[in-house]
Amino acid sequence: MQNKKTKKVKKQEINIEPPVKYLIMSDLDGTLLNSKEQLSDQTVKIIKKISDQGHLFAIATGRPKRASVDFYRRLGLKTLMVNFNGSYINNPSKPKFTPINLGFNYKIAINIFNNKRIHKWIENVIIENMDGVFVYQEPKNVKQRNALYSHFHIEKKDKFRYIAKDWTNIHSDIHSILILLKNEKYIDELTYEIKRLSNTLIVRTWSIPSAGTIIEINSIFSSKGMALKYLSSYYGIPLENCFAFGDGDNDNEMLRTAHYGYAMKNGSMTAKLSARFLTEFTNDKDGVALTLKKFFNIH
Repeated sequence: MQNKKTKKVKKQEINIEPPVKYLIMSDLDGTLLNSKEQLSDQTVKIIKKISDQGHLFAIATGRPKRASVDFYRRLGLKTLMVNFNGSYINNPSKPKFTPINLGFNYKIAINIFNNKRIHKWIENVIIENMDGVFVYQEPKNVKQRNALYSHFHIEKKDKFRYIAKDWTNIHSDIHSILILLKNEKYIDELTYEIKRLSNTLIVRTWSIPSAGTIIEINSIFSSKGMALKYLSSYYGIPLENCFAFGDGDNDNEMLRTAHYGYAMKNGSMTAKLSARFLTEFTNDKDGVALTLKKFFNIH
């Protein structure tokens, strides 16, 4: 009998590419939230569908954790959350996650407020750190008090105290300093003086109509753009697969960093100049959600 040679069949290797994941980072006020500081049902529905597809949605806001965690939970998120414009990165879904604090040394804050020139331009101050919230003094009237405490989400249940008599009550590194000016004409002088004392800080200005002009101070490493780079590395999602949505000047670096950087239609001019794209709709018309719905072909 002839031996039949068995023909070996070479196994064909099939390379299955993993599905492409995207990371979406969004500001809250003026972006994901409407003018009433609410999440619409449509926004919640679309973001949950995107998460179900395996993509990651993250919040990046100037708000403290206490003023953003309810939105995080309503969206059903499990991702890292960025607060104080990048000074504080945490994960509300994982209590064992060690928060990342990119603040600055509390002694710098004490030096700033012991400066006599700065002191005379200040109406009030709100300082945030791991110990809680520090307020310089009781606001001078009910209108100002309501505006400040509402805007910065300070409530009676919060751990806050007045420190006008002794700045040395601050013992932990600072996430954020918010200074209410006596008059907006002092902006340039105050900014210059802060930069003179420490050129390692970011100084931003904005206003609350019913309270006045605000100067915000953060570490130079504290930015939403830096936070986006961190989350990109943490989750292993390259920046070319990252979205960013924002409306204000504190969103500029984030909008420049993400490949899909979207300024809101209702955003500031500097935000629009920083972004590659512009949403078709405003925050009151679900601009973020509808942009994502179209890109991810959600029905």
